[in-house]
Parts: sequence; structure tokens; C-alpha cells
Amino acid sequence: MLKAVRLFCRQTSPNLIRRLRHIDNSSVDNRSPSPSLGRDSTISTVYNFPALSKSPSGLPSVKYAVADANRYETNVTTLDNGLRIASEKFFGDFCTVGVIISGGPRFEGKYTSGVSHFLEKLAFMSTQKYENREQIIDSLHEVNAICDCQTSRDIIIYALSCRTSGLERVIELLSETIFRPKLLPEEIEGTQAAIFNEIDDLKNRRYDPTPLITDMIHAAGYKNKTLGLPKYTPVDNIARIDASLIKSYMKDFYQPERMVLAGVGVDHQQLVDLGKKYFSVPKNEKKIIDEQTSNDNKAVWTGGVLMEEIDRSHLSFGADPLPEIAHIGLGFEAPSHKEEHEFVSACVLSQLLGGGGSFSAGGPGKGLYSRFYTNVLNRNEEIKTAISYNQAYTDSGCLYFHFGGYPSYLRNMTDVAIREIGYLVSHPPETVELERAKTQLQSMLFMNLEQRPVVFEDVARQVLFVGKRQQAEYYFNRIRRVQPEDIHKVARRIFSTPLALVGLGKGLNNMRSYGQISDTIQRQLSPSTRWRIFG
Repeated sequence: MLKAVRLFCRQTSPNLIRRLRHIDNSSVDNRSPSPSLGRDSTISTVYNFPALSKSPSGLPSVKYAVADANRYETNVTTLDNGLRIASEKFFGDFCTVGVIISGGPRFEGKYTSGVSHFLEKLAFMSTQKYENREQIIDSLHEVNAICDCQTSRDIIIYALSCRTSGLERVIELLSETIFRPKLLPEEIEGTQAAIFNEIDDLKNRRYDPTPLITDMIHAAGYKNKTLGLPKYTPVDNIARIDASLIKSYMKDFYQPERMVLAGVGVDHQQLVDLGKKYFSVPKNEKKIIDEQTSNDNKAVWTGGVLMEEIDRSHLSFGADPLPEIAHIGLGFEAPSHKEEHEFVSACVLSQLLGGGGSFSAGGPGKGLYSRFYTNVLNRNEEIKTAISYNQAYTDSGCLYFHFGGYPSYLRNMTDVAIREIGYLVSHPPETVELERAKTQLQSMLFMNLEQRPVVFEDVARQVLFVGKRQQAEYYFNRIRRVQPEDIHKVARRIFSTPLALVGLGKGLNNMRSYGQISDTIQRQLSPSTRWRIFG
């Protein structure tokens, strides 16, 4: 074939070549411009689309969306029995509604720890109207609804998402599961088995122990009281929690004045009418939590130490197993969310520290320029995890570090954490670094609030604790106002509080003592002793 081509090229005269070129060029020149692909297009086509640079003819004028502050206004109404009803508009044919209750583990001081955990698992089971969970699921399917229940340390949330046409159905179901659950023996037994399996998974089958570290930090920091009570049911308590204990807890805390019925994507007046219809339960005056009980539930940060020597080597298996990791946590008391400026500054501080695992897909937007990446993970190969967390409550808060690395590196790991604290309290952060952290926090704020269930939880939480909801733009501006001096000031305040130190894994006896670590952190606050690390 190649020989034939070469032979043709040798035998072809120059005149023939020139003639072919002339024909080709003339055919291009004779092509008429096609209006379908723009003014400069020379490609013929059967389509007749107008150029994108011109406005189409025969269509009405474009009406652009205009920002309207009232569009996202949160409406709040309080019923005679104390129940607050909050709603906010949202685009689409679906809505999210639910009830948030001021309850949770922090209020279990007079009860067996784990009641809230049981309530989470028992949600949307049999009620006086619905014989079993299957009937509830069938009812939810008719309105394209899904349900969920979650507990945190100071709240319990029941939530459903459905088509707006099914709003009354799900409001009635919320009322049934909150006020009239049956709590049958077989349901209690099933919940006990589910909780046992969940705790076994956390401790023995999950490689990432973050939920356990969080629980341990709170237990050490608040001395196993109020916010320090366990979120997960202690194994010894699983068999001790029965229907009578759960009903007693619900009678005390499932009161309308401790609830907010919230909805996103619903008409406010319709939600108020349905709230009156299905949530008009009277106040139980004898069971209202009095001032003394509220004082008993007030969070007091004490600091402390909690170590759990545990063999997690069975989690590393296979031809290329993950390394066996020991974990430590260093916690300090942070501002509550009611201390607005200090709270926002603490959030920016935590974002500035950032962190993550030794591997993270993505670029700088994933926080790879945060201090725990640049100063810790990038410079210490033995450290596999370094993350900062900040959690705020009505009367306290907790900022803590989670470090994970080889057990043989535990002593050095605490030294690295203390040096990072020394950098924070010695001088304010640089402007570029601070602006990056503020921008990342603002981005995360708006990104999360694009989701309807997140907006629902934000509305419910703010109305429950503050009585109103501040919009995202409000906190965007608060973040923007944070200055380097604010970070320096809040850092010195946080790290001057007593240390909560926890450890999980093998080789914890290689760590320095609690007294050594705590004293060295306090020395970082003084310029004369700042860089004397254990010496």
C-alpha cells in the first residue's frame, strides 16, 4: 500500500497538484456564511439558531431575579402552651418539618445514662394510631416522605422531609411519635440489640474513633456531668433501660415549652394551624423543670484526664494493612454561642488550625494550607491525623485537638501540639492566613445552608436557644469583622482553661503525665517561659 502511494506521488505532476488546491480553495470561498453558528461561521448546516451574541427575537423581555431580604425571613409564633412554631420559605415542591426538644444526654443526671440514645432508636415506632413501624413506613411512602431522629448533647430532633401536599400527614405522625409511643417490649429488645451492635462497631470495627474521642473529651472536661455525660449508652446500662424509665424521662422533658415545631418550605399560617391541631397538649405544671433543676444541669468545665488502653491491631489487616494508630485529644473550654463575638472568633481560630488526615483529595479548598497541615502533617510523617474541632453550647463550649499517630511517637505528638499552642498565644496570625481561614468558614457556611434539612436544623436550633433566627448574611459579616487581635485574645482565653487530656489505643504509658503537659501549656502564656518545652 505504501509503495502504491509513493508511486502515485512520483507520477503526479505539479500542475495537477496546483489544480486540486485551486478547486479546494474555491470551494471554501464559495461557501455562504451560516447564521446558525455565528457571524463568522462558514460551515453549512441545517440548523437555523440565532447567534448567541444577539438577543432572540419574538420573546418577552427577561426578568432577572432580585435579592429580597423578606424572602428568607423566619416567622415565629408562640402558642398558649409555650410551643414555638417557626418557618421559613424555600424553593421547590418538598419541605422539611420536625420538632427540636431541649433534652439529650446532658439532662440525664438523675436518670440512667443512655435514655436519649434509646429514644433516638425508638423514634417512629408503633403509636396509638399506628400498630407498627410498617404502617408508618407505608404512610410515609404515600407522601414521598422520609423520617429521621438524631440526638446531640443538649437536643433531640425529630424530622421528616416530604412533598408539601403531605404536610398534615407528617405533622400528625410527629405528634404521634412524640406524645403517644407504645414502647412495646419487642421494640425495647430490638433497640437494645441495635445499640449494642452500634457500640461494638464504634469500638471494635471502625478505624476512625472520632466519636469516641469526642465523648471522652467531654467526659474528662466536664467531669462526667451535664455535657460530660455519654452520648452513647454505656454497655452496662443497655439492659437496665426499660419502657418505664423512658416514659418517665419523656414526661419530664417532652413538654411543649421545651419544643420548637419548625418547617422549611411551608406556609407559616398552615404550620401554625396544624400545630394547634396536633400539638395542643397542656402544660404539665408539676413536671416543669424548675430553677434548681436548671442549676443542676449547668455545665462546669473542670478539665481532667481519661485514658483507655485498647488493642486496635485487628483493624489493620490485609496484604497492605493500615497502620495501627494511637489517638490523643487535648480539650479546652471555649466560649458559648451566646458570647457572639468570642464564639465567632473561636470558630475562625478552629478553621485556621484546620487539619485532617495524612491523605486528603483536593486542593487548597480542602484546607491544605491550614496550620495543622503545614506545620504538623507535612513535617511529621509519624502523625497521621491532626484536626481541630469547636463545639458550642448555651453555657459553655469545647475546642479540642484530635491527633493520631504511631504509638511510639506519642510523646513527640504532645510536644508538637503544645508548640502549636505556643504559636497561637505568642502573637496574632498573619493577615493572609487569617483572611484565608475566614473565607473558608464563610464558604462552608453558605455551602451547608444550600441544603433544606440543614436550614431546618439551623432554624430550629436558633429559635430554641435564642428565640429568633439570624440569617447567614449576619454571621458572614460577623466573620468578616474578626481581626488578628481577636484570634490572639480568644486563643489566650481558651488555652488558659484547665486541660482535658484523653488517650485511646496502645502505648499510652509512653505519654507524658497530665501534670507535665498541663503545666507546659500554661507556661506558653508567659513570654519568659514560652518555649521551655518540658524543661
